[in-house]
Amino acid sequence: MSIIQKIQEKGAWIVFILIALALIAFIMMDSSVRGGLGNSTTVGKVNGTTIKIDEFQQKVSDVEKNANSQNMPHSQVITGVWNYFVQSTLLKQAYEQLGLVSTSKDMDLALFGNNPPPFLRNFVNPETGQYDVNAARNALAQLKKSGNSQQKQMVNEYLDQQQEQIMMAKYQSMVFGAAYIPSWLLNKTMADDNAIAQVQYVAVPYSTISDSAVSVSDADINSYVQDHKKLFEQKEETRNISYLTFNAAASTADSAAIKNTLQELSGDFASAKDNAAFVASKDGNTQFYDGYMSAAAMQFPNKELVIGTPVDSVSAPYISNGNYVVSKMVAKTVIPDSARVRHILVATHQQDQSSGQLYQVRDDSSALKRLDSAIAEIKAGANFDSVALKYSDDPGSASTGGVIDYFTSGRMLPEFNNFAFTGHTGESKTIHTSFGYHFVEILGQKGSTEGYKIASVGRQIIPSQQTIDSVSNVAATFVASNQTFSQMEAGAKKDNKALLPAQGIKQNDFQVGNLGESRDLVKWIYDHKVGEVSQPVEIGDNFVVAAITNISKAGLPSAATVRPYLEQLLKNKKKAKLIIDSKFKGSTLEDYAKSAGVEVATLDSLTFDASFVPRMGNEPALVGAAFNKDLLNKVSKPFAGTMGVFAIKPLNVSAKSSLEGPEAVEGRMKQTWFQQIQNRILAALQTSAKIEDDRSTFF
Repeated sequence: MSIIQKIQEKGAWIVFILIALALIAFIMMDSSVRGGLGNSTTVGKVNGTTIKIDEFQQKVSDVEKNANSQNMPHSQVITGVWNYFVQSTLLKQAYEQLGLVSTSKDMDLALFGNNPPPFLRNFVNPETGQYDVNAARNALAQLKKSGNSQQKQMVNEYLDQQQEQIMMAKYQSMVFGAAYIPSWLLNKTMADDNAIAQVQYVAVPYSTISDSAVSVSDADINSYVQDHKKLFEQKEETRNISYLTFNAAASTADSAAIKNTLQELSGDFASAKDNAAFVASKDGNTQFYDGYMSAAAMQFPNKELVIGTPVDSVSAPYISNGNYVVSKMVAKTVIPDSARVRHILVATHQQDQSSGQLYQVRDDSSALKRLDSAIAEIKAGANFDSVALKYSDDPGSASTGGVIDYFTSGRMLPEFNNFAFTGHTGESKTIHTSFGYHFVEILGQKGSTEGYKIASVGRQIIPSQQTIDSVSNVAATFVASNQTFSQMEAGAKKDNKALLPAQGIKQNDFQVGNLGESRDLVKWIYDHKVGEVSQPVEIGDNFVVAAITNISKAGLPSAATVRPYLEQLLKNKKKAKLIIDSKFKGSTLEDYAKSAGVEVATLDSLTFDASFVPRMGNEPALVGAAFNKDLLNKVSKPFAGTMGVFAIKPLNVSAKSSLEGPEAVEGRMKQTWFQQIQNRILAALQTSAKIEDDRSTFF
């Protein structure tokens, strides 16, 4: 939704606030939460460069103050800030090694060149409608000189981020410049892309041998891991647990009690004269939208129940997003399906993007006087487009004649919405909203539907303290009787409860498997030994009892850790040997088919880049063998594939006509390469870096 549609901003400088903390987009979200300080002042090191805890916490605070991240879990902010510090430090080190610098000319070009930032594009010459570089320069200079401290901080943070982008662009250019496609690779790629093979084959699936017929020892797993070290080596310790959950969700009695409290409100709600005040006093999480809205625009369940409620009556309680809700039908009227308007906004207030609060930028008298001047020019015959460009504080619409194209009900502030949907085409009016005064003209309306004003009060369905205490006592009693993992297994079996695994838990994690966030449980896991059982830990609607089952130190993992991932693969390898020894007798495909009890099959148009082979799935070994010219018209030896054992006989390898020339293929290859390079630059730097992560000391 545009700035205009929200009708929430004005003036060009405020966009600095919107963009200044855009480093959140650079931050990669994951997990982390609470903590306490130790004696150390360092939260980590990246190739010897320290990350100070005070700088780290200040950045966490800055991010959490930003309106766009206020609903973000604290743990995600901590991990996001950590990733930001690690990645920005690695990039700065790379820039220094390469001698890359950002000059004032680079910054000037980024801000005032042919492609200026969106917020600067709003500075236009009112006569030509074109971007005014001088106006943008003056506005930025004035803001840096005379703006308040918060504004100056926002500007400086934005400029810092702009410099990061300049440096990153230079770095990527150097990396991209080192990549090229040699002619032999281009020719081979074109040949491979157009190659088609006809092949006969015999296939014997691994499923023909029972899993119980083969076994995989720890030695088998360790040998495979040793042969594939790069795939399995882990840089930090991980731990596994098994856990039980004791559900403490709201009981039937809790739910009924919450429903009854809402039913008791219905009488007072129906007779309330000030619906906004009533909703605010009874439900601090909901605001009354005093605007007409169609049923199609409503985004909640049971809306049929609500829209069928008579005016000044209250619906029966219904469940919506984990809440019991009652809704009052305030008013009904016929409205269009959509409306198109144009407007001029003279703002009295703007919204602080950090706090979400409105602050005054102009008094009512000054705003009305300015708007009256705009209206007078329009009535005197001036073009609406030029007047909007001259007077409107909505930069998103000022340059387009103030037009907001067809929109549905419920998307604008109530006063604006109600005029657009209850007025008639051609009508104009001055509207007052919390953001200022608007001169609005209705340009068009489409369709017809019923419009509703609805006020709602909700109560979250949560367990009572009695329910929580009861389940907590059950969990505590279980722990008192089961102090070791073996006892826990026996106790769970006796109580007919399922033990569940959570694997690969790291020291700085907050998320524990599928349970949710619990920094307390992660800390307990790293403070105790294998076999120990935790006290009940409350996570969401559950009390969790956990036991540590495995500790995998940094380096190569133990067989127990990787067995769930490797056991079937290694069983298939053993099955392949059994199948080859017992079912592939003779020297022709017909011999193999007869001894295995299967048919010889044919693939007529197998492509070299086939991800899946028809009827078989992902079989790269078969595809590779099909295009092996040394095997042409010969029978291969049996070989292991992904799903079974194969023997093949390539009959023909030909080329289809190409729809792409060399330049198109080279362009496609470069685009793919550059995308991969761009996605892997940070990962590559991070993989080769020495990173010390001491967040667990503080959080």
